[in-house]
This record gives sequence, C-alpha cells and structure tokens, in this order.
Amino acid sequence: MRKPLEKYFPDYIYLFSLSGLALIIDQLSKSMVRSSLAFGDVWFPFESLDRYFRIVHWKNTGAAFGIFQNGNTIFLLLGIFVTLAIINFYPIIPRQDRWLRAALALQLGGAMGNLVDRILLSHVTDFISVMRFPVFNVADASIFIGVLLILVPFFPQMRSEIDSSKQLREAQEINKVYRNGEQKITRDEEPMTLGLIEVLWAETPTVERFTIQQDVRRIRYRNTNIKKGVSRG
Repeated sequence: MRKPLEKYFPDYIYLFSLSGLALIIDQLSKSMVRSSLAFGDVWFPFESLDRYFRIVHWKNTGAAFGIFQNGNTIFLLLGIFVTLAIINFYPIIPRQDRWLRAALALQLGGAMGNLVDRILLSHVTDFISVMRFPVFNVADASIFIGVLLILVPFFPQMRSEIDSSKQLREAQEINKVYRNGEQKITRDEEPMTLGLIEVLWAETPTVERFTIQQDVRRIRYRNTNIKKGVSRG
C-alpha cells in the first residue's frame, strides 16, 4: 500500500493544491457576499461599469449558471460522483499532459465549491453578474476554465479541419462552374479539383475521410471530360 501512495503523492499534491486554492477562493467570496448583502441586493463595485458588471446575492438550486432549477439533490449526487471520479482517475493521466491535469484540478475545485454549498445550504450561492449572462460564482468559473483548458490541445487540429473544409468548399465551387464542360479549368485550379484527395488526406482525421472520399469521387466523376480539356490546354 505504501508504494502506490509514494508513487501518486506528487500527483495528488498538485491536484489538491490547485483545486484547494479554487475551493478557498470560492468559499471566501461566497461567505463575504452572504455576510455583506441581503438576498437579492445588488452592489456596483465600479459605478462606471454598472451596466456590465455587478455583485448580486442570489441562490441557485440547479446546475452551473442557473440552469435546471430545483434539482439540488440530483446535482448533489452528481457533484459527489464527479469529485470521486476525478480523484480516482487523476494519477493515470500522464504528467506531461499539463493542460488536462490543470483542467481537472480546476474542475475538482469548482465541483467541491458548489458541493459544499449544496450540503450546508441546500443551494448554491451565486453573485457574479456580467451583462445579461446568468449569475454565476467562482466555482462555476473554475469549471468553465477547466473545460477551455481541455480544448486547448485540440485547437491546432480544429484549425486543420477548418482549412480542409475550406479547401473542399473551394473545390466544389470550382467544380460547379465547370461541371458542364463549358469552360476549362485553369492550371492553378486543377490541383484543387483533380488532386483533392492528395491535398486533404494527410491533414484530415480518420473519422472524416469517408465523407471527403465520397465528395471527391463525385467531383472526379463530374470532371472526367474537363480533365481531358485541361491536358490539351
């Protein structure tokens, strides 16, 4: 039993340090709001920004950002499940995967912050009001930032998918213009249609290749006659 504890000790130190910091900030801020403002009262810390930002004492019996009201018991059980799941599976996450580790630590802190409220108060204290966005708290913000951090490693892949989709749309537009053989495809446009598979294949995730393959087959089929015209041009 000692070896697993020693092995995972650094992982849990990082997890509970970051999540604990989020939990402390969340609980301190909620306590200050409850002690300073009556329920429903509003405070404008920056008078010049009163239309955009304000502090309001509010109660939430639903999920984050005020959705699914009157489900405190369900979300209490869900919060316990999420907390235990993160604690249990956190050590198996590779230490080099820093974005995911930080994301789960923030989400654990947020989950525990709202969980404490549900256990002690039977509701969650919300107090941050930004423009017309639903009122939220530090725990909700921590969970939301954690979700964003999980998506960070996928941003380059998302950009590649967007570029591939753009190339496919351009190829389809070119094909639409020339599909009746009334005009020739220029040499600059030829690779976009006739070489489409080679251009997209290496940059496209496997799950999307079948769809692209079918689109390319239709483009190649419609361009059979144009292909001959290009070779003569």
